[in-house]
Amino acid sequence: MSPTSDTLAADSRERAVRALLRVPPLKRLWSAQLVGGIGDALALLVLVLLSLQAAVLEGSFGAGYRGAAFAVAAVFGARILSTVLFGAVLLGPLTSLTAPGGKLDRRWLMIGTDGLRLALLIIAPLWIDWVPDKALMMILITVFVTGAGERLWAVAKESAAPALLPAPPIEGAAVRPLPDHLDALRRLSLRTNFLAVPAAAVVLLIATLIGNLLGTGLEWFSFHQAALGSYVAAGL
Repeated sequence: MSPTSDTLAADSRERAVRALLRVPPLKRLWSAQLVGGIGDALALLVLVLLSLQAAVLEGSFGAGYRGAAFAVAAVFGARILSTVLFGAVLLGPLTSLTAPGGKLDRRWLMIGTDGLRLALLIIAPLWIDWVPDKALMMILITVFVTGAGERLWAVAKESAAPALLPAPPIEGAAVRPLPDHLDALRRLSLRTNFLAVPAAAVVLLIATLIGNLLGTGLEWFSFHQAALGSYVAAGL
């Protein structure tokens, strides 16, 4: 394939991605994925901070950098476990349940997982107050459950998205080659996921700065510096 052909093919793929965003149902789904992805990434960052705070207060993993490293590793371990379990081991059954005609309603599943994340992230900063000696364990459980919810949301989204793709034109490929909508959908989803992480980091920075300002007047925010970030993540 010549360089010109490569350029034309790349341009065609880019136009196919942009064309998907002109389909209202897909645009709404993409917007929900972007906002939810930022919220999920922000939640993970906040839960890392909360686990560090809980580990220091409990002395669970010892003092110093070693204890902090173990706390962070525990958070990512819990998240990886939930991702592997619900994103690989149980992927087949979950896909069957959320497929068209399956037993689970995709829309309500997505709403339910969003509601669950909302509740968990509102409560997460409070575990240190409620059960200081078990706060780290409760935060790790929160990490696992939110990770499972994220995977369930993603499975439901992946099942719903293909049905929203535009139908091929009546003339088919007789006039021009048909765009690969599924490939464009995968590319759009991948870019959205990559965009969510730096966006979440920026949101966390802003939330932390605002939380520090609130902490100058409210002692609770001074002690729970990650709380505002958790509440922002809950609202996304």
